[in-house]
Amino acid sequence: MELNELLEQVNELKSEIDALRPIDAAQERRIMQKFRLDWTFHSNSIEGNRLTYGETKAFLLHGITAQGKPFRDYLDIRGHHEAIDFLLAFVRREEPLTEADVRELHKVILVEPYQVEARTPDGHPTKRTIHPGQYKTMPNHVETSTGEVHYYATPEETPAKMADLMAWYRREMDKSDLHPLILAATFHYQFVVIHPFDDGNGRMARLLMNLIFMQAGFPPVIVRTEDKNNYLLALEQADTGDLEPFIVHIGNELLNSLNLFLRGAKGEIVEEDDDIRKKLDLLERKIENYDIQAKEQETLRHKNKERFIRQDLKKLLTKLMGQLSAFDRFFKERKCIAEISGSIPDVKIQNNDLNPLIDSLLQGVHRNILIILFCTWQGFNSESYAGYSLNVELEINLLMESFKIQGEGLAIEGLFTQPLDEDVVKDFSVQFGEKLYSKIENLFS
Repeated sequence: MELNELLEQVNELKSEIDALRPIDAAQERRIMQKFRLDWTFHSNSIEGNRLTYGETKAFLLHGITAQGKPFRDYLDIRGHHEAIDFLLAFVRREEPLTEADVRELHKVILVEPYQVEARTPDGHPTKRTIHPGQYKTMPNHVETSTGEVHYYATPEETPAKMADLMAWYRREMDKSDLHPLILAATFHYQFVVIHPFDDGNGRMARLLMNLIFMQAGFPPVIVRTEDKNNYLLALEQADTGDLEPFIVHIGNELLNSLNLFLRGAKGEIVEEDDDIRKKLDLLERKIENYDIQAKEQETLRHKNKERFIRQDLKKLLTKLMGQLSAFDRFFKERKCIAEISGSIPDVKIQNNDLNPLIDSLLQGVHRNILIILFCTWQGFNSESYAGYSLNVELEINLLMESFKIQGEGLAIEGLFTQPLDEDVVKDFSVQFGEKLYSKIENLFS
């Protein structure tokens, strides 16, 4: 939607709401309770707070806490809820916003000093104390997912840049030329560009944006967790100098808030009918992401298993067949066959050539495979034991992520992600050979 068209819709909805005033006080409280819950939950959730919507609601309305959730998360929820009280009182007083107010609001949302993980200039891990209400004293640039560094204002630049931002805000408020949507969204973006505090800048930007909306008689805008990526993308586009996509993004969210407020003003239920649909949409995306991750994990498991078969198993069997070949001198013939579970045909191993077996096993990387390798020697070169035959059996169990190989009282097992150690391969094959040697040697003891 184009910005001009969006502004028209915003103005029309605002006029429709204003025409319904005065709104029943009890109904307006219900409307604001809905906004406060959504606002507090989503603004904190975007920043990594682990409380669910239900836990947030239970805590704010009834003081109920959930086991296992960090105390800091509850402090953030409480601080944000009290920050909304701070803003509502500020709106009622009809006072212009000052830097002192911004710092005070920051104290309210962060509640108390706390420590966070940090790094020294030379890269060593350390702890840093966050002081509510104080501008940053260290750079808070961040590394993006692409490895690039996103630069904010330096600590030295911050006081002057904040003074400039507040002066611009007061001028625009006095002139009343800018539409509240453009003013609020632009203030939000410029605040983020400065990133004046060590922590809490995202929540502060959204709180101050909504203060501007509420000062102009609009409901607050809720930037929802499920829309986080689009919100951040719009902010990134603004970094290129094109602020309109971000304003439009905030404007669409403002339309949602206006429609919700309008329903409430008409006496309709403000617990949106589409709340469950939104939850289902979120669940659907969660399932889709889970399926994608599951497929990626399955592909990785198959690759690890394939690598194990091609490299480690072949290496072990090659070493083992070398040991078995050493006993051929005592017999007229040796036959080896691999029986493979499932629909994979049995494989005869001729002249110690393992390639046909390996090729067959690669057909089964997508499932569990059980291989029984039988080797039998016949025609013993001894008149006293001419009818003696030597038989060995090796069981190879290949699961989806792990393996176990056992025979003659020996066993090795492990994960496909961990290559077989050369010493393990050597020891297993040598001990296997010793077991066969003992069988023959015992005939003549």
